[in-house]
Amino acid sequence: MDQLKRFVNNNIKELVTFGITIAIILAAGIAKPILFTKEQFFSLINSILLWTPLNMTVAMGMMMVIIVRDIDLSVGSAVGFASMVAGICFRDMGFSIPAGIAVSLGTGLLCGMFNGALIAYLKIPAIIVTLGTINLYRGLAYIVSNRRQISGYELPQGMSNVVSRGVSIGPLFLPWMVLIAIGIAVVFYIILNYSHFGREVYAVGSNREGALLRGINCKKTEFLIFAITGLLCGIAAMMYAARFGYVNPNRTGNGLEFVVISATIIGGVSVSGGKGSVPGVFLGCLLLGTVNTVIASVGIPGTVQNFTYGLIIVLALILDQGVAAMQNKAKLAAYIKPGSAAGVAG
Repeated sequence: MDQLKRFVNNNIKELVTFGITIAIILAAGIAKPILFTKEQFFSLINSILLWTPLNMTVAMGMMMVIIVRDIDLSVGSAVGFASMVAGICFRDMGFSIPAGIAVSLGTGLLCGMFNGALIAYLKIPAIIVTLGTINLYRGLAYIVSNRRQISGYELPQGMSNVVSRGVSIGPLFLPWMVLIAIGIAVVFYIILNYSHFGREVYAVGSNREGALLRGINCKKTEFLIFAITGLLCGIAAMMYAARFGYVNPNRTGNGLEFVVISATIIGGVSVSGGKGSVPGVFLGCLLLGTVNTVIASVGIPGTVQNFTYGLIIVLALILDQGVAAMQNKAKLAAYIKPGSAAGVAG
């Protein structure tokens, strides 16, 4: 019993996020009972899972950015630019899929390194840098493409295999893209929990001055975080092209930063720095995927979809903050309870 209570206390934010996700699915089933038929239900789950990978991939980087008390508003534009550069290589130079993926990853990495250099070494605030590069990278996408879209027939055959093929578990279908995103999440879970770099990320976010005194190179850590985030944008760029079957200089990655930042914060990453977990971010992405899919499934008009989407996000954030406040109150009460060392000292 004590172990269960400890587990709940240690993972309360993740459990709340998961509970909200289940509640939304149940509410959708009540509003539209046909969604709970076997065929419709698993179709809904498959749609949710397919919506999640692109956002979750970028969210792994955004999680680290927010843990060290920074922000990256340029991720959507970096995805758009990287996908456009790779798309041009596919269309005009006849690149193979592996070569195009390498170009996309390299482009995303360079975007992240540019952000990281300005923020870590020139000490320009992250919000200022990325407010600039959000337009810089989107503008570069327009320039290199000459405002032309890369259509599906101009992309290599086989790009869509990561979406159309995968692993079936009974009626549940897991596309390769979902499995790739889960693999990325597992890698980052291991990095953040069991590697020296992961400990440095949390140390810099918790107490930058203390991290410096411990000999941590905070500038290098911050630079690497933005570089890795850029690399993940390059991966997401190829996911986008594979899923939607085209690359557009205006639409590809547009608004992605809003969704990714929302998912990380809903998933329990503290904007004050030093706190955040991969399972929490995964559940945050799953929650937003559920909201996005359910809104369309229950027939909510397009004119109010954004309102409903934003409202659920705000309510989730308020609930998350309420849970955090209760946790802090419980810890304080335990610390000063009568008979405790602190209480006696008081």
